[in-house]
Amino acid sequence: HKRITNYNYSMKNIMLLSVMIILLASCSSSEETKSMAPDFGYHVDRIVSVLEKQIVIGTFTAIVPDGGEVSYSASNPDMSISSEGELSFILEPDYESQNEYLTEITASNDSGSDTINVKVKVLDSLCEYDTAAVFDDCIYQ
Repeated sequence: HKRITNYNYSMKNIMLLSVMIILLASCSSSEETKSMAPDFGYHVDRIVSVLEKQIVIGTFTAIVPDGGEVSYSASNPDMSISSEGELSFILEPDYESQNEYLTEITASNDSGSDTINVKVKVLDSLCEYDTAAVFDDCIYQ
């Protein structure tokens, strides 16, 4: 009778240990934890003015609270955006051709995305750079 009790006690310990191992194994994961979704913050349309012939528009960055990775895209084919969020024209803007541009910038990662609208106004120059003259002080309107 004593031998059966010891056997039952040992079986209970083995069963308890097995359950604990299964629970611990199910709690751990070999997958990396997912980052939080990026956030541009307050959602109001951004309006930016740039000088005629100016390529760089500005930097627009989203915050990822846990510091995870983020990638950017711009909807306007006349613009590109770097991995750091710097928005630029592909070609120099010319006020006489087009003086206003719109784009949506999207920041995304595996956990989601966020989008903002950006309006870019091109300021006209009174001195055109396509002439032979060189101007020290150009005036923009």
